[in-house]
Amino acid sequence: MNPSHLKNLRQAVTVLLVALFVAAVSCRKQEYEPPIYIPQEVELSSFVFKKEHNAQLSSDVACAIDGEGISAFIPSLKTAASLIPSFTGHYKKVEVDGVAQISGVTPNDFDRTTTYVLTGKEGETKQYRVTVKVFTGLPIVTVTTDHAQAVTDKETYVPGTIAVGRTPAYPSGYEGRMRMKGRGNATWSYEKKPYRIKLDAKAEILGMPADKDWVLLADYCDKSMLRTSCGFELARLAGLPWTPRSQHVEFFMNGAYQGTYLLCEQVKESADRANVQNDGYLIERDNYWNLEPLWFVTVRGHHYTFKYPDTDDLEQDDDNYTFILNRMNEFENALYSSHFKDPATGYRKYIDAESFALWYLVQETLGNIDTNPYFVLASRSDKLMVYPVWDFEWSLGLAAAGQNGWALPPATSPVAQFYWRHNVYYDQLFNDPFFAGLVKEGWQQMKTEWLPALEKKITALEEELRYAQKENFNRWQILGKYISVGLVNFPTWEEETAYAKNFLKERTAWLDGQIMNNE
Repeated sequence: MNPSHLKNLRQAVTVLLVALFVAAVSCRKQEYEPPIYIPQEVELSSFVFKKEHNAQLSSDVACAIDGEGISAFIPSLKTAASLIPSFTGHYKKVEVDGVAQISGVTPNDFDRTTTYVLTGKEGETKQYRVTVKVFTGLPIVTVTTDHAQAVTDKETYVPGTIAVGRTPAYPSGYEGRMRMKGRGNATWSYEKKPYRIKLDAKAEILGMPADKDWVLLADYCDKSMLRTSCGFELARLAGLPWTPRSQHVEFFMNGAYQGTYLLCEQVKESADRANVQNDGYLIERDNYWNLEPLWFVTVRGHHYTFKYPDTDDLEQDDDNYTFILNRMNEFENALYSSHFKDPATGYRKYIDAESFALWYLVQETLGNIDTNPYFVLASRSDKLMVYPVWDFEWSLGLAAAGQNGWALPPATSPVAQFYWRHNVYYDQLFNDPFFAGLVKEGWQQMKTEWLPALEKKITALEEELRYAQKENFNRWQILGKYISVGLVNFPTWEEETAYAKNFLKERTAWLDGQIMNNE
């Protein structure tokens, strides 16, 4: 072989060997070098209740994912106690209360807020709180009477069971034995009936303190369904000693939907309600006094009935009866005496003037034309207070007084009118600059604190009732109709609420001038 050719061959072999060596080294280096791990964010990208996994659904329900919250609204269901979700995302495992979750397989109780915990490959975690609302989103109250017996009057209690459905806001729920009868005066004559419920045992319901006695208010005439809640809220903001707690619910009786109701505390003596001592009193200035088993009339013609003590424990000639009658007469005599302004011998000797001023402001601000005041004498050594508030169905421009009783359509409820300034004892109380001063002080807080807070409450209530009102007015088709002595009607719920809010706005402006300039 030519020496030059041999040299070239050797060089080619050398180049080849070097290339093979480099390639081998590179392969071995690549073989043993671990890959670079780029972690993905632990998250859910979808959360769906599919019909194929949930026979109770008529179609798939896609949930909204917002940050760490997941929500769904399923109006076709009355309960979300057992639903199976299908979910996708980036995670190694998913758990609820430490139990592994399999998409499309594992059911959960969504009548409560359920927390899904995702864990990634590196142990990182993320939580999602799942909230599911059913029907209208309100708690569902179901009453089943024994043998499906109807509740037909206000005297006879009908036994049965009551179930208060669980919701994410009220996860405990309640179920137990109870008795039910009708309640109310004129309200019992309407198609949508109000009821009184007495549980067999005290129970906490929807976050309200445990008790046996509860009320289902129909609010049939108030098509905004806001007025009673507004009255209660304003009284709480004003700081009255106790105001009934309440919650809108959907009410079913013996399987039939009855509409949207207000479940609230019954007015009674109790440590968590009107806190009255053994020697105290809870009385009502009652327009239906003659329907009660025991009542009394003061020297100035005011009729009072007893809420505490119970009338079963009273007789007209015993000390408990005569004491409160004498006390109310002494108060009235002092109030209308020539020395009524004297703090030691006038009306202030007998009453807590501040509570009278606050109660007045709540009623007058809302233009509440029809309520029976409750009075509390916590003990015989205390001063008389006026609370709790009640009956707001005819407030916020829904009704007005006429020359011979109630005004009737086509009249309107005037904004520029006092409803309580010349009513009950207030005609004389306002003749004392001290009392008028208490009202002025309270009005300043009303304008700057309480009414702005009430406006926020109204907005929240509108959202709470947005779906409920549709079901209620499907059941009771009264939109656009005059009901009882109501002076206005509108074809939509939205217009009903707008009217009530506008009345409050205009009335606040009128009252401001009256109270600050004339009182």
